[in-house]
Amino acid sequence: MKGTEIQMKSSNKIQRQTQLKSEKPLKPPFRPAKDDTKPLLQDPILRSDPNETEEAVLRLPPFPSLN
Repeated sequence: MKGTEIQMKSSNKIQRQTQLKSEKPLKPPFRPAKDDTKPLLQDPILRSDPNETEEAVLRLPPFPSLN
């Protein structure tokens, strides 16, 4: 074998490797995932009407009659 034959064989290997690397499989287009996070928890009393909340808190429970 001559030196030029060895160089040609190695260059052929390199060419094949670069061809394999360049032939990448086609990927589907990127799509962001759907947002599956939950909304922040909020205090229902703070979200409701202040007058209704005050009435509900100040309303006395029914007491048994003393008859």
